[in-house]
Amino acid sequence: MDKEKYLIFGAKLTSEDVDNSDLTVETTTSLVNPVSLLNATSGTDGIIEVQLKAHSGHTWGSTYGTVTAGQYYIINSSGYTVHASSGVVTIIAASSDGVNGVTLDASDANNDFRFNLLQHVDGGTLACFPASKFKGMQLVDDTTTDLYFEAGSGDIDDVDVVLVTHAAGKFKELAEMVNDAISSSGPSVVNFFVGGNGGATGTTIDAVAFNGNPAGITNVAITLD
Repeated sequence: MDKEKYLIFGAKLTSEDVDNSDLTVETTTSLVNPVSLLNATSGTDGIIEVQLKAHSGHTWGSTYGTVTAGQYYIINSSGYTVHASSGVVTIIAASSDGVNGVTLDASDANNDFRFNLLQHVDGGTLACFPASKFKGMQLVDDTTTDLYFEAGSGDIDDVDVVLVTHAAGKFKELAEMVNDAISSSGPSVVNFFVGGNGGATGTTIDAVAFNGNPAGITNVAITLD
């Protein structure tokens, strides 16, 4: 019996700026979709990174040393909490934690945050499909193509979809990539496309693509049934 081959797809790791906030900062689907994929350990597990642009009205905990106004600094994961399902990040004031906390300026206009997604989240930005479940592909436009897989939910009337963004006019090369990945005699797990940092500051994560990426894939979007 032939060993099953699996294809892994991962969207680009994203960055989101949320300006003019108070201690409670709400992330959006620009960072991860849905935001409920973030949970209480997303900070301590290194899934997200929280940065704050320093302002003269901030009071920083002792661990941060001297900060320069106008520059972004990473808040230690002990300096904030993440809600279990809403994607809301709550900053711990320096008055409560004099080491890791940060007391924000009284004016929300001086509190500008940046969130970086540092790891892929299963089901939202990362998915793995058995090659045997591949159903076909369809050109959406000159730079995007849908790949279809049997729905992991078992629904025979629906499919899971990976929308691939690629270089213009590269549908043929993408089709060849899919065929080569499925039919290759190489590893049983193929990182077909797993995006890197996507411009997120503070990260140095490179994208990984199958066979040198002849289709020029730049991103994928995963929609599960």
